[in-house]
Amino acid sequence: MYIKLDKKDKRTIWLQIVDQVIDYITNGQLSPGDPLVPTRQLAQELSISRSSVQIAYEELQSRGYVITSRRGGTRVCEIMPENNEQAEHMVPTIPSKPFLEEKKEGVDHWPEVDYEEKAEIDFRLHVPYIDPIFQKSWRRASNTAMKEENVFDWGYSSSYGLQSVREQISRYLAIERGIHVQPNQILLTLGARQTMDIIAQALLQEGDLVSVEDPGFPVAWTSMRYRNMRIEPIPVDNQGICVGQISPHTKMIFTTPSHQFPSGVLMTANRRQELIQFAQQNQTWIIEDDYDGEFRYRGGPMPSLYSQLPTNILYLLSFTKLLAPGIRLAAVIGPEEAIARMAKVQEFVCRHLPVMEQLALGQFFETGDLLKHVRRMRSIYHKRHRDIIQTLTTSGLADRFHIFGTESGLHVLLEGNEQFDEYHAVNAALKAGVGVFPLSPYCLESPRKGLLLGFAHLESSKIIEGIRRLASVLV
Repeated sequence: MYIKLDKKDKRTIWLQIVDQVIDYITNGQLSPGDPLVPTRQLAQELSISRSSVQIAYEELQSRGYVITSRRGGTRVCEIMPENNEQAEHMVPTIPSKPFLEEKKEGVDHWPEVDYEEKAEIDFRLHVPYIDPIFQKSWRRASNTAMKEENVFDWGYSSSYGLQSVREQISRYLAIERGIHVQPNQILLTLGARQTMDIIAQALLQEGDLVSVEDPGFPVAWTSMRYRNMRIEPIPVDNQGICVGQISPHTKMIFTTPSHQFPSGVLMTANRRQELIQFAQQNQTWIIEDDYDGEFRYRGGPMPSLYSQLPTNILYLLSFTKLLAPGIRLAAVIGPEEAIARMAKVQEFVCRHLPVMEQLALGQFFETGDLLKHVRRMRSIYHKRHRDIIQTLTTSGLADRFHIFGTESGLHVLLEGNEQFDEYHAVNAALKAGVGVFPLSPYCLESPRKGLLLGFAHLESSKIIEGIRRLASVLV
């Protein structure tokens, strides 16, 4: 074994030795069992310190090229040879993967339209209004959360979420929604999608039947299908989900009673009682998604199902619509035992949630900025809602379509008959500079057709102009 050192080489001496010995081994010039030159001898031959050679041999041993013993010295290990001849004829492959692509459905709600044409006025769904006052208050809350006295909270925390934040949410629910729970009945999550996934893992078994509204919220059925649940689509009429069509074998029902998504229907008192009685008789879970329950413009907020049957209901609260989609925090409220099981799943999945966002949210609650924000947004959205409903009426679109969502929420539905060509309408609107959504991607088996218009992020002047342009191509 001949080692040559190069003083101009930027590598250290011991690394030069390592690389050359590895070359000898991989090229077959050193075979398994061959001894290496003793460290003292090699150091003398190279006129270097023995410690450099010892470091090199230790590195070779740690990489698995040599083995050292007191009697046998340092010898080459058995190294699996590279079969270059076989590799030349092998087709590169990757490990098999599950059929994730087949399970992805109902997620992208835009139809196939000409993306070269950008909507000047975009009635995009799921986008709240993020005003300068909110940005300033959230920045202030974040800065306060970063203060030195909070450094203890920056470590590992409970999989339930920070205790202080759950206490604030408990008070908020009591004030705004009439829901009275303890902090250990609240689990913070990273949004509706993760919440649904945790529920499936904690409370269901593979193959269980889950009933969802149709049309409805695609995350509800895609999340459950991903966990290999069977999905039962349940029609929605002008009173809400049709309870009479739910199978008694269903294990869980997903519903949006305070403002059905996407139809905008409010579940009637009789239908609520029918649903509650069904859950009691069949020992069924209900997932109550109150995604924009704070924004009702006629009378006060609708009473929650949870307050009537807390033993069977999981109540979902998302800060996506309330604050901003980028703040990936939500909460699920339910019986203590169910929440404990979900917290255990969350601990396995992600240990705990990001701390800084929780601290900022807690500060936002504590200063009263959240309640102020909700009430300010309710006033702003009320005006924009009134403007879109009035313009739909005066433009003639209310005569052409059945308008849903006239009392609450952040979007409206223009429903046509079953022969209505949604995609032609979407493309025609886009040519007029207006972006609208078709209803059908939110349907599983329902034949209902129509257009969805989100208005929360648009100023009144844009709403009015957008509806006028839409009317010019559809009426």
